[in-house]
Amino acid sequence: MKKVTLVGLVLLVSYSISIAQSYNLSNPDELEECIQIHKKTTLGLPVGSEFPKFDYLDIEGKKTEYKDLKEKLIILNTWFVGCTGCKQEEENLQKLTEEFKDRDDIEFLSFAMSSPQKIERYFSKRGDFGYKTASVDRKWVDENFKIELSPTHYIIKDGILVELISMPFVSPQLLEWYRNRILGFLAES
Repeated sequence: MKKVTLVGLVLLVSYSISIAQSYNLSNPDELEECIQIHKKTTLGLPVGSEFPKFDYLDIEGKKTEYKDLKEKLIILNTWFVGCTGCKQEEENLQKLTEEFKDRDDIEFLSFAMSSPQKIERYFSKRGDFGYKTASVDRKWVDENFKIELSPTHYIIKDGILVELISMPFVSPQLLEWYRNRILGFLAES
């Protein structure tokens, strides 16, 4: 059963990447159409709903309590070692976290659905992408966030899910769209 699910996820990610590649993302209308298609096909918690509370123990052993994040905009990414789309977007996510690294009003977190050992080996070869990373069980992610596709990106503001999209941010245009979404939510504070 796990192999069937994994194969299905790989096919969905491949389909997601092929959708993005079929658009001219430098055309604002086509970029927006591509994003809207991905949003419509993203499973998960409804945007506008209260995000499940969680305490966070990253792979370095540092604990973050959800209550301590209340005043911050939370940027959350779910992924797993071996995810093609996840690997392809890492450089862009690293640029994003680098840009916001000096801000106290934003927190970049990732739930990696892989063992701590796999994550550590992966990061030792490729480097991390700037998010604090926790190893979590795929079943826990599915039960709490109702998603199965990776990567999935969440923006949480004041405990409310304000953005949800399952797609890899592999192009500069997609990264710019996400960056602008983040800046927009930060400006509302």
